[in-house]
Amino acid sequence: MRQTHLHKYLGGLVESHRSQPGEDLLSRLATDDGPDGRMTDEEIVTTATLILFAGHETTVNLISNGVLTLLRHPDVLQRLQSQPDLIIGVVEELLRYEPPVQIVPWRAAYSDVTIGDTVIPKGAQIMLMLASGNRDPDRFHEPDRFDPSRQDNQHLGFGGGIHLCFGGPMARLEVQIALTEFFRRLNNPQLITDPPPYRRSPILRGPLHLHVGQG
Repeated sequence: MRQTHLHKYLGGLVESHRSQPGEDLLSRLATDDGPDGRMTDEEIVTTATLILFAGHETTVNLISNGVLTLLRHPDVLQRLQSQPDLIIGVVEELLRYEPPVQIVPWRAAYSDVTIGDTVIPKGAQIMLMLASGNRDPDRFHEPDRFDPSRQDNQHLGFGGGIHLCFGGPMARLEVQIALTEFFRRLNNPQLITDPPPYRRSPILRGPLHLHVGQG
């Protein structure tokens, strides 16, 4: 039912942006004919829904996961507050240590794939356990330790290969700015509830809400 309401809401936005277009993405999608013709309303709504969840939900979860993780590691937070340039390594380690996307269930084998002694037959459904791969002890030294100074941190926070998230650079910048400003403005921040309540989703990981106070 919620998805139906969302689609109706976005459908209304498409109509209003088509009749009164602006400089925004939705207006371009609603009015641009392109080389293959104009997208249908259903295609625009589906695309807008994907952008909303892929570009908003994941980033919100990464920011909240970052606040939670840094407050659980006060030594790292103290270093970050005195050396703001460390935020780049902090965000990369967050993408490995506590990624907002834990599982990708929508994959299928295009051909027979052999992994170890197992053959995955062509057409078989595949669930990619990104969070597990990010904690692989054969790939990462002390994988359960939060270490922003980790070298060669080739995590799966944005997927990989042809499925690498094209919004990754923007998400990185958003989270770098959000976490830097959040902790710059608070004096002695502390978690009020730990652990916080989490969203009931096996795919997206993030707190329902995160209560932070000042000491």
